Parts: sequence; C-alpha cells; structure tokens
Amino acid sequence: MSFVEVAQTTGIPAGSMRHVEAGGKELCIVNAGGTFYAIADRCPHMSASLCMGTLEGTVLTCPLHFARFDVKSGRKCSGPVEPKIEGMDVVPPAVADYIMWVTAITAPIKTADLQVFPVRVEGTAVLVDI
Repeated sequence: MSFVEVAQTTGIPAGSMRHVEAGGKELCIVNAGGTFYAIADRCPHMSASLCMGTLEGTVLTCPLHFARFDVKSGRKCSGPVEPKIEGMDVVPPAVADYIMWVTAITAPIKTADLQVFPVRVEGTAVLVDI
C-alpha cells in the first residue's frame, strides 16, 4: 500500500465531499470541519454514491435509502430506512405499488460498515493510502 494524491484541500471546502477514483477504487473524500477522511464511495446497501448524500459533522447519510455512517470509523450508525415521500398520495396506484414492492425487496439487504482509508495532508495535497 502507498499514499497517492487524490485531491487538493482547496477543492473540498469544510462540510463537503468529493468523489475520486484512484488505485481502482471509488472513494469519497470528506472534509469534516477541516479534517479529511476517505471512505469507500459506494453504499454497501444498494451501491449509491455516498458523495451525493448529505454530511452533518462526521455523519454521512446515503442519498438513496438514508443509511447513516460515521466517516471517521466507517461504522453504520443507522438505517437504511424507508423515507416518507411527499406526493405519494397523488401518484398512480400502479407506481405506488411498484415503489412499495421495490422497498419490500431491498429492505432486508444487510448494510455493512464502510471501508476507510488512511489520509494525510501535505501542504494542500490530500493523500490516501490505497
């Protein structure tokens, strides 16, 4: 394993995330209050890109089924959960039935912890041990 430059600190403001690919891996580089973390960018539940989710402190929420992960440890905090979708009462019944069917199929899929990668910052370079 070796550290590889994957980003510049100036390109990832505090409270944001960025998708990068390096060493054959998809990574989510997170800037949580000035501290950088690197995690696998695919949710272990349904493979959604975690960089498209939301970040609150060091907790990242998956954009697809709302599983939550601590970016420091990669541990799953909660979820996935079935969201209440506004407007479901006005979609055609066949569409609502399909959404509920997909939810029933995907809900039992186990959600594992995320892989985390060591990070170091040198100057403005963000390096990840891949």
